[in-house]
Amino acid sequence: MQFLARWRDPEIPQSFYILMAGRFVNLVGNSLVFPFMTTYLAERLHASMTIIGLVMTLYGASQVTAQLIGGVLSDSWGRRPVMLLALAAGAVFTLAVGLAPNPGLLIAALVLMGLSIPLFQPASMAMVGDMVPSAKLSQAYSLMRMASNAGIIIGPMIGGFLADHSFLMVFGLDALSMAVFFLIIVLGIGEPPKRKDPTIVSPGRLLDVVRDRPFMVFSVLWGLTGMVYAQLYQVLPAYLHTDLHDPTSVFGYLAAENALLVVALQIPITRIVSRIAPSRLMAIGSLFYGLGFFTMLAGHRMATFAVGVLVITIGENVINPAASTWVAGRAPKELRGRYMGFFGLANRTGSALGPTVGGGLLAAGAGLWLITSAAIGGAVSAAYWRFSQRDLHLHPTTGSVIHL
Repeated sequence: MQFLARWRDPEIPQSFYILMAGRFVNLVGNSLVFPFMTTYLAERLHASMTIIGLVMTLYGASQVTAQLIGGVLSDSWGRRPVMLLALAAGAVFTLAVGLAPNPGLLIAALVLMGLSIPLFQPASMAMVGDMVPSAKLSQAYSLMRMASNAGIIIGPMIGGFLADHSFLMVFGLDALSMAVFFLIIVLGIGEPPKRKDPTIVSPGRLLDVVRDRPFMVFSVLWGLTGMVYAQLYQVLPAYLHTDLHDPTSVFGYLAAENALLVVALQIPITRIVSRIAPSRLMAIGSLFYGLGFFTMLAGHRMATFAVGVLVITIGENVINPAASTWVAGRAPKELRGRYMGFFGLANRTGSALGPTVGGGLLAAGAGLWLITSAAIGGAVSAAYWRFSQRDLHLHPTTGSVIHL
């Protein structure tokens, strides 16, 4: 207990650490399922990969929609009710996917699962922004991300073993993880207190978010960032397996490397860059994304790809907490859920476009795909840097910053 007391930052409330622990449990459960979803659909639907791809696109579209709905509801209903709704409905529909007796009900349950579980993300991100002091936001988002990735390291290993015996057990344990997280929130986390602002006469609308031009520019850049990062998890596996004829396990090792490095490096990197403005960190992180894909041009050995993944992971550790911190600081509290929902929607949209763009480039040649991915990463970095110059000019006192 003394170790935990020393490790815990006294400026960050206990409820945050409870939320972080619950998120770890939940991500262990979620990552039992998502790496094997395509395999499960192929086994249950007995359909071509084209049909399975369309089903997964439908599932992805429902997830994108849920991001925005979750943000709006968390501002209207409160963060905690939306998180509880997401977990309760997610548990029910996840179990339904495992139990569905025919393809029609399976696809319906999958879409409903996609509409329910992602409601959690914008509400929880907004709750962290509400409960944690602004000076500690980057640290808090880093800790939350570290806990999530620790769960992602464990889940697929267990899920792969269980899937060989029973997919129902995989979906059942994921549903159980959501039920456990539901109880953790009910027993340990209250709704952050609302501080009334006498200048606010209405809670605001989604249109107010869209009218925030700097935020919309940031969201477009964030979507492009998601498109570049998607090359790592959605196009690189195809390149390794189809073009280089490597076994599937090769990308499994690279994915494990990525998750382990996130857990090991997230806090040290966050401390190193803590005095740099979030908008500047976005430029630095995007540049590392581009450099990581450029590194992969050096050869076809496992070590080359491992170095590329290391470089990309460093960028990931820089960019993700910075992005969440910037949005939380930009958003008025009464609109924070909507901002987080739109922020998540932008990233998921970019991630959804990633395989289409990257797959087309890869079909034209691996070198073209890697060079273009690196070039887009560099261009997005330059755009973030230019954005940061205006951002720091307009908000020179936001956070503790070094003007690079």
